[in-house]
Amino acid sequence: MRHRIFALALALSLLPAALSPAANAQTQARPAGDWSAVQALKQGEKIVVRLKEGDRFSGRFESADDLLLNFRHGGRVVSFKRESILRVQLNRGKSRLNGALLGAGIGAGGGAAIGGYLYSLGDFNSSVVYAPGLLGAGIGAGIGAALGKGNKNETIYEAP
Repeated sequence: MRHRIFALALALSLLPAALSPAANAQTQARPAGDWSAVQALKQGEKIVVRLKEGDRFSGRFESADDLLLNFRHGGRVVSFKRESILRVQLNRGKSRLNGALLGAGIGAGGGAAIGGYLYSLGDFNSSVVYAPGLLGAGIGAGIGAALGKGNKNETIYEAP
C-alpha cells in the first residue's frame, strides 16, 4: 500500500514537468531566418543576442533594419551586422517552475537521506523515511521557486 501511495505522489510531482512550456516547445517552433520578427520588436524590450563567434550580449532593443541590429548594452548602444548574428531571443526572465521542481527534487532527496539515517538507528518505523522527504521537498520547492532556474528566452530569429 505504501509503495502505491509513493508511486502516485511521485507521478503527481512529475506531472508539472511534463506539462511545462519546455515540453511543448517543439509544437510552437517559429520559422528560422525570419528577420522581420526582429524588426517588429518594440523599443526597450529585453533581448539576448548570440553571435556566430560565440559571444553573448543582453540588453534592450533600440532598432533594426535590413543590415543592422541596434540595442543598448551596459548603458551604450551596440550595433551588429545581421550576418554576424546567430540568434536573437526575447529575455523573459528566470523560470520559477524549473527552480521549484529542481528544489523539490534536491529537498526530497536530502530529506529521504535524513529519514533513512534515522530509520537505520532502529528507534523509528518506516514512515520516518517519507516524512522528512516530503518536508524537504516542500522547503526545496519554496527556495527553488524564489531563486528561479534557467531562463525562459524565446527565440525570435535564428540564422539559416
